Amino acid sequence: MSIYARLGFNFDTAKFDGADTLSPGVLNFLGNTSINLSQWQIDDISSNTVYGYFQNPHNDNLGVISVFVTGIASYANTINYNYNNTDLANTMANVALSTYSSLQNFANHTNNLSGVTVSTDATLYPDLNLALAVGRQMLNITNKSDGVQNNVPILGNFTSLYIGPDLSAQANVLANDYIVLSNSFSGANSNVSNATMNTIIFDIQTLQTLIDDRRNGDITFYTNSNEIMQEYFTVLQFSNLGATQNSLIELIGTDKLKEDLS
Repeated sequence: MSIYARLGFNFDTAKFDGADTLSPGVLNFLGNTSINLSQWQIDDISSNTVYGYFQNPHNDNLGVISVFVTGIASYANTINYNYNNTDLANTMANVALSTYSSLQNFANHTNNLSGVTVSTDATLYPDLNLALAVGRQMLNITNKSDGVQNNVPILGNFTSLYIGPDLSAQANVLANDYIVLSNSFSGANSNVSNATMNTIIFDIQTLQTLIDDRRNGDITFYTNSNEIMQEYFTVLQFSNLGATQNSLIELIGTDKLKEDLS
């Protein structure tokens, strides 16, 4: 099927009485200004397969980590299992459950940044298109204001996508922790030491700090960028003022504005 065929046209063109015929001028215009589409783009539209272009680069790591975190939380449930130090086991369970919640938030965040999903609140949470748009504007502004000549004003919204090696390392650490904890059981009784539980707690908290810091860092960078953008448009109105605007400012402008303009 072609794009034209997808329109589903089913009318006798003769009844248009020539109205469907394009003039040479229009044909020439179309020939010179045609939409630029590669063949694969035409094929995808023709076959109605315009989807599946983006993926979250952390899918595999997040899936593996979630299994280990929830597994540790399950083993640390002192209702079902017995520990020599119940308080420390409860702490381990609580930390694991809290980190699982952070993992879900991080997965949603990185799905947005990857273009897999879109933001439900454009003012607070960036997604691929929102972050690219505000980032490009910030690149122009900071180049003018601070002489910035790198992509940080754009990539500062996407730092969570660039911690793949860190997540892989944490997955390996937690896999080992999970094995150590599971091997400590004889029936429902665990002989895991306090030192080992403290290590597992530390490892899980390290993961949580990593993903929370990166997610919050992206969101803060994005909201700061939006705030600066709004301020940029506020002051932009005072650029290239004409005689009429200058006359009005003499009446309505504050001393601060008049001093700035002077």
